[in-house]
Amino acid sequence: MFKKSKNDPAAYKDHSFISRQSTVRGDLTFVGGLHVEGRIEGNIESKEGCLLVHGDVVGDIHVPNAIINGTVHGNITCSDHLELSKGARVCGVVTYLNMEMQLGAQVTGKMALVSAPVVESKAKPAPIEPAPAVQSDEKSRPAANVHAL
Repeated sequence: MFKKSKNDPAAYKDHSFISRQSTVRGDLTFVGGLHVEGRIEGNIESKEGCLLVHGDVVGDIHVPNAIINGTVHGNITCSDHLELSKGARVCGVVTYLNMEMQLGAQVTGKMALVSAPVVESKAKPAPIEPAPAVQSDEKSRPAANVHAL
């Protein structure tokens, strides 16, 4: 999931932390990593980054990668990888490309796979031709009796 190793100091660059005693009201946009131990009341968005939730989020989440081990009241959309740890409690629509869900994680709502864009073909489908009639050597066969229960 992560491109840089844990020993690379650049792997920890551009990380933000919201502590347990903190509440943030309003929408957040970030690059890098966002670690939430406290509470966010608003939407969270990132085009390239990873979200780690151990606290509470009330709002929608749109990120490439997320690890949820807290509570989310809102929709989650992960364009790359989503991990729902055993402490995850999600109430909303979860949309993902790749997902791990540990025993104990709970989702109340709908789960959907991120779908690739639908490309409509301009070619017309080939016409369906009727099957040829089957010739029987027997003169006539009585129809079977079928009764509905």
